[in-house]
Amino acid sequence: MLSIIIPTLNEENGIVKTLSQINELGIDKEVIVVDGLSTDKTVENARKMGAKIIIEKRKGKGIAMATGVENAKGELIAFLDGDGTYPPRYLPVMQELAKKYDVVVASRLLNKEGATDSWHTFLHYELFPLLLNRFYYGKFNTTEPISGMRVMRKGIWSQLNLKSTNFMIETEMEVEMAKRRMNVAEIPIPCIKRIGQSKWDFSWKTWLQISKYVKKNEKYLKNLNVVKYRNIRA
Repeated sequence: MLSIIIPTLNEENGIVKTLSQINELGIDKEVIVVDGLSTDKTVENARKMGAKIIIEKRKGKGIAMATGVENAKGELIAFLDGDGTYPPRYLPVMQELAKKYDVVVASRLLNKEGATDSWHTFLHYELFPLLLNRFYYGKFNTTEPISGMRVMRKGIWSQLNLKSTNFMIETEMEVEMAKRRMNVAEIPIPCIKRIGQSKWDFSWKTWLQISKYVKKNEKYLKNLNVVKYRNIRA
């Protein structure tokens, strides 16, 4: 069984689209929505769509992900956001690849399909990566180290021993994967405009903090063995 963990905060429209697509998947699964005290109809909508709801009173995406894992029944876990930017139809492909790899990462930047479809997608998948390539993206062996769509065994999550409580979680995950010389598969997914307002802090202060962390651990990053499946479709 695949335990699908979705951290949410005020994603009342995005969660409907995301869960509708998940419910169409013909795989053995459970869906866990870990909500960080949304003030809109996120929880109500997710419950109507059949998801298991966990209310997490502590703030932070990293905390929400850890809470989801603690409550997951499956030995295989998947993470994705509830904003409509990650297509769930790729989960069965990732689930299959997870039989051979420690972690499977879905990347919008591998093929950049749809990156120029709108100003939003251009900004997030063309301009930002270009501006931040020198001190962030270019340091990693995966093309999208901040990807929020990943599949792994629960035991791998435990091995990573992640400490981040916020949006730093994916960057720390990449570093810890590299430190342990894990084998990773990366697949392309299309660039899709998000539904609702982004929760990411794109301030330069945030990125400089992340850059400092990456620089501190840069010596490990090239140890990550990444196989890129550029031609996968779902």
